Amino acid sequence: MEPIETVKKQSKIKEFNPVQKLALDKGILDNINLVVASPTASGKTIVAELAVINNWINRKGKTVYIVPLRALAYEKYEEFKEKYSELGLNIGISTGDLDSTSDYLEKKDLIILTSEKLDSLMRHRVEWLSQISLVVADETHLLTESLRGPTLEIVLTLLKENLAPQIIALSATISNVDEIAEWLNANYVISDYRPVPLNKGIFSSGKLILEDKTEEVEGDIVSYIRNLVKKEKQVLVFLASRRNTESMAEKVAKESSPIENELPKRVLNVLENPTQQCKREYEVLKKGVAFHHAGLLNKQRNLIEKGFRDGSIRVICATTTLAAGLDLPAYAVVIRDMKRYSGGYSQYLPNLEVEQMMGRAGRPKYDKTGLGVLMAKNHGETEELRRRYLYGEVEPITSKLAIEPILRIHTLSLIASDFVHSLDKLIDFFERTFFGHTFGTTHQLKEKVEDILFQLEEFGFIDFNDFRATRIGKRVSELYLDPLSAHRIIQSTEKASLKTEDIFWLQTICYCSEIRPLLRVKNKESMDYEDFVVKNENKFLIEIPSSWDFEYNLFLDSLKTAFFLKDWINENTEEKMLEKYGLTPGELYVKKTNSEWLLYAAQEFAKLKGHRKISKEIRKLELRMKHGVKEELLDLIRVKGIGRIRARRLYNFGVKKFVDIKKYDRVSLERLIGKKTLDNII
Repeated sequence: MEPIETVKKQSKIKEFNPVQKLALDKGILDNINLVVASPTASGKTIVAELAVINNWINRKGKTVYIVPLRALAYEKYEEFKEKYSELGLNIGISTGDLDSTSDYLEKKDLIILTSEKLDSLMRHRVEWLSQISLVVADETHLLTESLRGPTLEIVLTLLKENLAPQIIALSATISNVDEIAEWLNANYVISDYRPVPLNKGIFSSGKLILEDKTEEVEGDIVSYIRNLVKKEKQVLVFLASRRNTESMAEKVAKESSPIENELPKRVLNVLENPTQQCKREYEVLKKGVAFHHAGLLNKQRNLIEKGFRDGSIRVICATTTLAAGLDLPAYAVVIRDMKRYSGGYSQYLPNLEVEQMMGRAGRPKYDKTGLGVLMAKNHGETEELRRRYLYGEVEPITSKLAIEPILRIHTLSLIASDFVHSLDKLIDFFERTFFGHTFGTTHQLKEKVEDILFQLEEFGFIDFNDFRATRIGKRVSELYLDPLSAHRIIQSTEKASLKTEDIFWLQTICYCSEIRPLLRVKNKESMDYEDFVVKNENKFLIEIPSSWDFEYNLFLDSLKTAFFLKDWINENTEEKMLEKYGLTPGELYVKKTNSEWLLYAAQEFAKLKGHRKISKEIRKLELRMKHGVKEELLDLIRVKGIGRIRARRLYNFGVKKFVDIKKYDRVSLERLIGKKTLDNII
């Protein structure tokens, strides 16, 4: 096999496009590092495929393909599997458990990972990592994002400094490609090529102002979207908040024609007891419209994305999170809300983010052009949007590595994983990151690193003199926690007893940064929570801040969030949680998952400290968090197909333990849990 012809054949293309030809000219098949910056849908995945297949055929090497999102990882996995598994390319994927070495990946030729999973594997010193000869970093422009960027920056630095693989970085169009290329010692490709040309315009006062002409439009933006749908066009609408997405979806659906398929029911029935949010989604889906945001469960979002790809859904109203990476092309993209609240005030969206959103416009198989529409509130804003987005430059990528909690996490990791053995080596490493390459290692950064080292030593996580991690420090790093969170949990395990009530364990984990954002205590609620603190001050596992301290409000918020989690493990339904706390099933899932992880860490720390009985109690709490049940149901929910609702039905009927099921007649049991579930159990 030959890489170029193999990729052409499997991709069913006769010739490469301009971006792909430039990548070949710049040495992608010659073991040369390459940064490719071009618009969405310009064929960057084919560039990655050329590198992957060349690495597999000619270098017999292992490839890691780094993506920012789990959903994107599965999308890429399916793409590569469909095209190349029949040729013998062994493809693996891992995005989950951050305390697992995922040994099955050792035999894979291509491994698709999130940057957090790759970082975790490095912390566990997985042996097969030494076999990596190619790294593909997708969505590299997300280096500038404070949540995901620093982890990608750290893993790329570690890989290039320790293994020297070929690195292919794929990015949206950015203004400082040369800086990223210089940092990675790479050639670079810059292109504005799009297979489907994009028209950009501004919707203002009944007019669509395009770059080369102005069109009169009847009605408002909702009417405009409906008219596009009547022409059998698909539309993505981006809005600033979840509430706005739901409201816009309902407006668009109001006079739209019904569709006939099973998708609405499938989305509705993801939960055993659908919430009001599920029912709202069901109603708009019946008209071929959907809303999409983090408040939905992953399965619901996946069904909606699939429905949009197959044409069942004509319009998706989404928050801006949908703009990141997923292949969801539409004829038109409408960005209704050009500002969002951040840091307490409203500010315009970054140009890069707007480019990414508009880049979804133009379906290669269906459209000759795509349309990106920005919404202006008045004439003055029309001129501002024109200046800022139609003719303005995309912002440069900047590092977010120097943010203190991020620096603390990665400093411990570098020491615990034996990547650095002295302060000088640690500073030298930071000089080799994109942050260091861009700014140099400033005096302030050195001071900040030294302060973090003293803090880690005070926590008992490192020995500063030997410059190594302690046993518990290594475990903290492996468990992928902020060392400050780990310190608080460890202190709590030392103070706890077998009589410690659930709420105080839950408040401890809710005080950790991993659970944020917390539920806010409203003014009318504060008296109740303060009263609870006063009455139970000796029962809390962490120190209560002074009521004059800024941290006190955070402490109260963590307590409210803990009561939310307590309601969950006491079997409150998703609908009740939504009514009482305003948290959607998607938000509940995130809080629940992060809480499980922190409780798992707590039991690990308790074991390390010799508190095995306490560790067992925390394990029960972790299982209750996972399933949302009281302790009495823990035996029943072990059975596949028995969730919290069926377990409660069985328990109330008299089946207290799984072995009790044989005491009852089949008809009664079928009525409780269904024939199919009972057959599976038997």
